[in-house]
Amino acid sequence: MPAVPWWGVLSSVAAPVLLATGWTLAAVRRPDGYDPVADTISVLASFGMVDRLILITCLAGLGVAHLVTALGLRVVPLVARAVYGLGGVATIVVASVPKVDSATPPAHGISAVVGFVALGLWPAVALLPRARRQSGGTGRSGPVVPRDRPWVLRPPAALAATGVMLGSGLWLALQLPDGATAGLAEGVTSGTEGLWPLTVVLVSRRWSRHRRRAVPDAGRDTP
Repeated sequence: MPAVPWWGVLSSVAAPVLLATGWTLAAVRRPDGYDPVADTISVLASFGMVDRLILITCLAGLGVAHLVTALGLRVVPLVARAVYGLGGVATIVVASVPKVDSATPPAHGISAVVGFVALGLWPAVALLPRARRQSGGTGRSGPVVPRDRPWVLRPPAALAATGVMLGSGLWLALQLPDGATAGLAEGVTSGTEGLWPLTVVLVSRRWSRHRRRAVPDAGRDTP
């Protein structure tokens, strides 16, 4: 069984594509008063039905893509997949409760925070369950983590990914509501949170293929 099924690969590709499509359409249309560097994409909902439709379609599609990818990431511990899936659900809620006339509904703001945090945190969470299964807990020096996994799910890469994503999310939070680079910060945060799952999927698929080939070879070498 592959580490990620084919439909998980498609959804992981769809996430950054939908994100890039939304940003590109916003930049091309660029309604009067909208600045893609200073304004978040949520501001588009205040500029009319077409721009609102762009926002809802891209954000809802992005959330669904994250949710489907979370279901397909079999190589990732269940609790981390649940956190990742929560980020997808929160993104769908953000799309379903858009800004109206520049006012931010509480559900929109809360869901955005939950989504950004969950999508940034899941790589670090993925380290915990496997450590418990191997060691039954944590030692004085921290969790014991097996190396029998793709490099993207090992502590150096996972913690670095979480650090970058949460760091860019903090940058976004500091730019809201009226920062000069809020839109840019949102783009960087959403971009990293969209590309990292794709990286995990592709690396895990490759790792799984190599691992399956290595097992029969090892069996033939055994007397």
